[in-house]
Amino acid sequence: MHPVYEYIVSVAILFLVLSYSFYAVNSVVVNQLTLVKEEQLKDIANRLFDKILYTPGYPIDWGSNIHVNESNLIDFGVHASTGDLQKLDINKLNRLIYEYEGIINPLYIPPETVGRLLGIYEDGHWIYGFRLLIKSALNVTIQPLDSDSEVPVKYKVKVIDYVGKDAANALVKGILCAAYIINEGGRDVLKYDYNIARNLTRLDGTTVLKFEKPEVPHQALDAAYALLVTANYYGLQSQGIWTRGQVVNLINIGDYLIVNLSSFWPPSARHVQLTAIEFTTDLDIILNPIINETNGESGKIINKGRFKYRVYKLANPITEDVIFIGLLVIATGQAYLVFASRPRTPIIVDYRSHSFPVAGLKTETIYGLFRISDNTYYAQLTVWRMSE
Repeated sequence: MHPVYEYIVSVAILFLVLSYSFYAVNSVVVNQLTLVKEEQLKDIANRLFDKILYTPGYPIDWGSNIHVNESNLIDFGVHASTGDLQKLDINKLNRLIYEYEGIINPLYIPPETVGRLLGIYEDGHWIYGFRLLIKSALNVTIQPLDSDSEVPVKYKVKVIDYVGKDAANALVKGILCAAYIINEGGRDVLKYDYNIARNLTRLDGTTVLKFEKPEVPHQALDAAYALLVTANYYGLQSQGIWTRGQVVNLINIGDYLIVNLSSFWPPSARHVQLTAIEFTTDLDIILNPIINETNGESGKIINKGRFKYRVYKLANPITEDVIFIGLLVIATGQAYLVFASRPRTPIIVDYRSHSFPVAGLKTETIYGLFRISDNTYYAQLTVWRMSE
């Protein structure tokens, strides 16, 4: 072969060898860098999960202390300041909810404040995005099977776990409560009666509860009914509630109840009985007077129009085990029980930095089970890097 051709072929072979070597080395480096980034993201997600859910923040009572806000919150965490490792603070979780049934939460802590305290939000930009989702470990739904009767006494209950599977062989216990008003010495007094039923769920997660009708005296002025159900599934516990009709929205923030009428029709007055009825996780019933700070009937009556809502203060602080707190409300000549859930169920918190990450962006998700009082909740934290 001519020396010139030999030289050209040699150079071409050398170029191909060098090109392949460069490609191979670069591929290894890129793969290693990607692996390192993924490992870093997982480590950051784990650290954020531990920080948010296993530390109480500072001040440690920032959930119940109304004087703590986004400007003076020093450290962030939703763990209870007392109790075991898996216990969350309901008041702290409630401050992560922006809106309750059309009413903006005055104690809301915006995610930018949390991001700044966690070190993932700087100079108006997110370094890492996040979404914190907390929900009941069991989803309990209730359907009356004799809904045409004046007082339903037969109910179908369905229990599903936090991954969406039917909860077979779950222990279901229900308390059917009648609340009514008796006039004693010219004063309206709230009283109640109840009956209890139990059963186990079948393979499809359903069961039927049959009750005796609670007794209501013939001299009772008004009566309303509610069913509270608690389900226990291999140590996981959650509740559900059923009432007939919803004539107002009831919201609980701290030791206050907010009654909101703005979205209901027809536009008639609602008369509120000034005693709250509380259900605990053990199915106990507590009556808690309401302090009427507006004097006379004006504090009891909510009118469509000028007066769309009222704020009531409970005479006694709500105990930790209270899961539902309600009021007897009379509308268009009929009595209703309306309840606020503590915490809001089935989704307690859906709190995030902003919208979901764009398609193709790497995310890392950490999850675990936690408690509020005797109930179980599923917590999931998803974290993603804002730029790759």
